[in-house]
Amino acid sequence: MHGKYVYGIIIGTGDTALGIRGMVGTSLVYNIAHEGLSCVVSDYTGGNFDTMSKEGLARCLVMHQVVDEQVMKRHSILPVKFGTVLADSDEVLELLAQGHPQFYLTLLWMQDKVEVEVMANWAGEQVIEENGAEPERVAASASQRPQSYLERMIDFLQPVSVDVQPYPPKSGEMAVNVAFLVDKAGLDAFHGRVNQLNALFYNQVNFQVTGPLPPYSFAMVEVSRPSPEAINAAKLLLNLNEVAGEVEVRKAYRRLAAEVGSDRKLADKLARARLMALRRALDLLVAYCRGQTEKDGGFLISIRRSRSDEVHPPRLAEIGA
Repeated sequence: MHGKYVYGIIIGTGDTALGIRGMVGTSLVYNIAHEGLSCVVSDYTGGNFDTMSKEGLARCLVMHQVVDEQVMKRHSILPVKFGTVLADSDEVLELLAQGHPQFYLTLLWMQDKVEVEVMANWAGEQVIEENGAEPERVAASASQRPQSYLERMIDFLQPVSVDVQPYPPKSGEMAVNVAFLVDKAGLDAFHGRVNQLNALFYNQVNFQVTGPLPPYSFAMVEVSRPSPEAINAAKLLLNLNEVAGEVEVRKAYRRLAAEVGSDRKLADKLARARLMALRRALDLLVAYCRGQTEKDGGFLISIRRSRSDEVHPPRLAEIGA
């Protein structure tokens, strides 16, 4: 597989001058610029990510993160989804030209903001809940604890953050994970607030903080050139003959997702697989609706928040899950 591996997009045209090597089998990292924006790239000659082993993906993902985090020290970076490879420099310039307005506006919004992740893990026999003005120790069921921690942690940290993206625990897990978008100037206040959580929960919860990170959870660029067959398959999955607009697509998705949720005959695993397939079809058709005015063969570009059913860059343990 040959091409330009894309790590992210920044404002500016100057050389990043990182002096670091990018993805496995790539050149040093450099910029390709167009009208005030640059793609951070390296020349890629590695394997296909769709067929790569779990261990290979883990190595590449770590290197992807290293590049993004090094660039973040000098620039606000709009992350591009892990595994994005374009054919050549011309395709990179085409991407920058087509996506320029939304890339630029998103980067302005993210200026001087970083992601910080806070993970909370239950550590004791009891949890603390408010009972009037006085805190009270009460027993809680395993199913109640994660949601209780999640809600209280978000309420306490939200005043010192710009945005919040919760990642609820998987079935049977006690840990909860929340990503916060924080102004760089407010990082000290945020960490001070996290330290106060121990007192709030009477040391019944362990807290782990990761960051600052690029805003993976809040603005991730996805780029594709789907075939007409893929578009038609997505239409069929959502029971749409034609796609008139984004509203119609979302309405069809919500209707079918509700049917899956109410079908008691579907096993949990099958229901999750069905919902994920519907979501992929939704994302593809929404991107199609937003990009269908472009010239034939243009990119389908979307900038969106991450979801809990996807591989999330800071969570290496979830690769292949």
